[in-house]
Parts: sequence; structure tokens; C-alpha cells
Amino acid sequence: MNIDTFRVGLILTERCNITCPHCWLSSGPDKKRLMRPEDALRYVDEAAELPQMEWISITGGEPFLLYDKMLRIIHHASELGLKTECVTNCYWATSREKAEDRLRELVEAGLDVINISVDDFHQRFIPFERVRNCYEAAKSLGLKIVIQSVYGRGSRLRLDEIIRRLGGDGIKVLGPKPRGKALYAIAIESGFIPIGRGARIPREEWPIGSGPVEGPCKVVLRDISISPEGRLLPCCSAAGLLPQASIGSLAEKSLMELLEEALEVELLKWLREVGPWGIAEKTGFRPDPEGYVNRCHLCYEVLRSAMDLYSWDRGTPS
Repeated sequence: MNIDTFRVGLILTERCNITCPHCWLSSGPDKKRLMRPEDALRYVDEAAELPQMEWISITGGEPFLLYDKMLRIIHHASELGLKTECVTNCYWATSREKAEDRLRELVEAGLDVINISVDDFHQRFIPFERVRNCYEAAKSLGLKIVIQSVYGRGSRLRLDEIIRRLGGDGIKVLGPKPRGKALYAIAIESGFIPIGRGARIPREEWPIGSGPVEGPCKVVLRDISISPEGRLLPCCSAAGLLPQASIGSLAEKSLMELLEEALEVELLKWLREVGPWGIAEKTGFRPDPEGYVNRCHLCYEVLRSAMDLYSWDRGTPS
């Protein structure tokens, strides 16, 4: 099996200026872990050597809290021919002019996509006007935009309302029923995953069934993440929070070496071939088909159970 990783997400920091109740990483102002700039640049160098690598995504926490470091990483990745994306809650976009100044500098460094987090959870802390400032500034600069929204059962600020507030035209909605034309942005809405801080949200608010739970995972080892301290995680979702899910330390081996080893891990093979539901059948875990928000939620719970039965390194009974 060949390495087919196409995107590396750099969790530049777990620190965030806000404490959204749904955050599975439990980010907030009290978090201290930061990725060292020299390490981030090395990860980009090693990512550029992967045969199908296309994207470097800079995320957190809130990466704009480390703006100068983010700018340097984007410039370096762009020089290596990689596309770049950064994720933000837009707290910094206090005016249209300030948003344009910040984004223009990022575009000049090589930024391809700005990924905006906007929903009821974020807007408890961030005025919607700042989201609009960022969106309008990105439009004016020709920057590609992704609108990322999550919801619970009681959420009022759903995707249709977000699009209406942003002007409506030129935003394509992805999902089971795609609509619109992507003149300026694409928009994605998903149910929040009740993991991390999100696990404290009452169960009656969980958006059970908001996404499919069956079928193979198409992102594991393809859309990977690196934690601030250099742990390689098998995907960009909450399963990476499991201590056993760390593929290894990039302080000890290269990205290429760790991915080559990961391709031989039985549980990861199963995720790619049959998905978390299939792993549940193989390990005897009996998931409640009506008890999960989506495949990522089920994956977390199944892997947490499977880790007790199987060795992550060998994929054989412990």
C-alpha cells in the first residue's frame, strides 16, 4: 500500500482566545502547548517529500494568535509548491480594513484558502460582524473561502441563516444535497462531536445521525495532523485525542518513516477498508446504531474499546 497522504494539518497551538462548549480539543486561553517554528518548518519540508502531498493546513486552537509564525510557515510551504489553508474564528477582524490588511499579507505569502469557523458555539464569543469583515475582505482579495459550521439540536444559527447574513450569492453548500455556485466560497455544516469539552453538552442536544456511521474512512492516513509537541495523528478528527492513536513522535522518526509504518498497522488498515462499524464487528464492540452523531464519533468510541483488545503497534490481540 502506497502513501497517499494529501494534506497535513499543523495544530500550531491548542491555545484559543475563546472556550467554545463543543470543542473536542478543549482549546482555550489556559492551554500552553505551542508548536516550535523550527519544528513546523521541518514538518513542511518532510511533507513536501510525500508523493501525493498537496496541502498544508494551519489550525489550532486559534492560529492567528501566532500570526507571525503562521505567516512564515505559509510562505515556506508556498515556496515548496504546496497549497496552504488556515482556520480561524475571525476574532481579529475588528474592521473590514484590518481584515484586508491581515489577509493581504497572508495572500502575498502564498495563502490559498481561509477557513472560517462560524456557528452558535463560536458566536457566543465572536460578534458575527467580524465573520462578515473577514468574509468580505477575503472576497475582495480573491482568496478562496471555506465556511465551516457545526450545530446541535437546539442551534439557531444554522447554515442557511449564515449564508443569508453573508449575502447569499456565490456560496456553494456541500453535503448530501449540494446547492449553489461557488463564486466566492464553499460551505459545510456538520453535527458537533460530543468529545472533549463537547462531551459535557447534554445528550438531548447531540445531533444524532447528522452524518453516516457506516462505510470505510476515506481520510485516515490521507488527511493527517501533527500535534504541537510533534505527535503524528492518523486523521484530522477527534480519534487523534486517544493517547494510543499517536502513530509516533516526529522527534524520533521522519514523517515518511512513520507513515510507512502506519500503513502496516492492522487497525488503520481496517479503518480504510471497512470503517469503524466494521472494526466494531471484528472486535465484538456492539455500537448503538442510534447513538452516534457521525462516523467520527463512532470511530472514537470504537477505537477506545478496540485499543483495550488490540495492540496499536501490531494490530494483534494484546
